Formats: sequence, structure tokens, C-alpha cells
Amino acid sequence: MSESVRGKLGKFALLSMTFAAVFNVRNIVNNNIELGLSSAPIFLLATLIYFIPFVFIIAEFVSANKNSESGMYNWLKKPLGSKAAYLGSFLYWFVNLFWFVSLLPNVIAYASYAMLGYEYAFSPVVTSAISIALFAAATHISTKGASWLGKIAEIMAYGVFALFAIYVIGALMALGGNHEPVEPITLEAMTPTINWATLGIMCWIFQAAGGAETAAAYLNDVKGGHKSFIKVIIGAGIAIGAMYAVG
Repeated sequence: MSESVRGKLGKFALLSMTFAAVFNVRNIVNNNIELGLSSAPIFLLATLIYFIPFVFIIAEFVSANKNSESGMYNWLKKPLGSKAAYLGSFLYWFVNLFWFVSLLPNVIAYASYAMLGYEYAFSPVVTSAISIALFAAATHISTKGASWLGKIAEIMAYGVFALFAIYVIGALMALGGNHEPVEPITLEAMTPTINWATLGIMCWIFQAAGGAETAAAYLNDVKGGHKSFIKVIIGAGIAIGAMYAVG
């Protein structure tokens, strides 16, 4: 990225970008539907044995590649060579491609249920056209530099925090208003049942922690350099894991 568009990200901007890339209330809702209250200790377990070690691994890669701003590609290139790095980066992008395709239909479905009370869906052609336009706009914004991305990520982070607060406060108000929960809040209900179905759903819970590595592409744009980056990414990992478990 040229110096003319390079800006400097503050710690909160980087924290916002990490939250925007990782945290999703949908992960809480979907897994709670599948597993009930037992999803809470599984989220906590995923935080302790996967997400926190994962962000420490990211921090280690960042420390070993202080001058890199290509993220996954450069991490693979140093130990494995350029060909393996290209293949690994391509597969990483290819896997996420299917997730990107599902974004707009999910947003439309959730928004229509919230505003209309029923699901409204665009035709595949319209959905594809809107998705292409959004990705083109996002690509254009990315060329404006880290300062633009940081400002947009901060706005998104405030939205995420507000949505999470509404979700938790609404649940507490419902309990305080003598509303009976669908599933009684007991230690037995929070104890996971170990079977193949649970193990399959656990994969999605662990996957909910992915995405923090994308922020590494902005290592050289962070005020304070790699030391500040490491502190923020570890703090974000712990906070996101706690929010998943509480949610």
C-alpha cells in the first residue's frame, strides 16, 4: 500500500476491526438453538483451549514477521516457500468464499423477520447483483487505506456492542419479568451431552472464533507497532470468548 493512502490505526480501531471480523451474535443464537444452555460451557471451553491459544499463535507469527503486511501468505512463505504459501492462501480464500456468499441472504432474512415478522427473500439474480455491488464498494474502500477501514470498523463495532447489550439486557429483563424460559436454567441443562451430534455442532462453535488473523494485514498501520498489535489481539480474543460464553 502506498504511503499516500497509509494511515495509522489506534488500538480501539484495531480492536473494532477484530470484533467486526470475529464476533457474531448469530453464532450465539444458532448454537443455542441446537444445544440449548449447554452451548455456554462449550463456548467457554472453546475460548480456553482454542481461541486464546489461537490469538497467541497469531501474536507469535506477528512477532516473527514484524515487517510483513500480507498476513497468511507471508506466514506460510517463510517456513514453506512461495508455492506452498500461494496454495495455502488460495485455499484460505476459497473456504471463506462460501461464507461470503451466505452473508447477504442471512442479513436480509434476519432484517425481514425483525421488521416485518416474516422472511422476505430476493431472487438469486437480485441477491447476486447486490452482493457484487457491495463487494466492489468494499474493495474500493480498502484502497483508501487503514484509516478509512478503521473508522468504518469502529462504527460497526459500536453496532455489535449495542446489539450484544440489547440481547443480554433483553434476556435479563425477560427473566426479571417472571417470564418462564423455554429451557430451565439449571446446572443439568448447562451440562453438555456428549454424542456425535454435539461433537458436530462443536465444530461450528470453535469455528466462531476464526477471523482474528485477518487483522494481521494491518500490522504496519497500527500505532505502537507489533507490540501494540499483540496486546490488542490478545485482549480482543479474551473479550470475544467471554462475550460468546455470556451470550
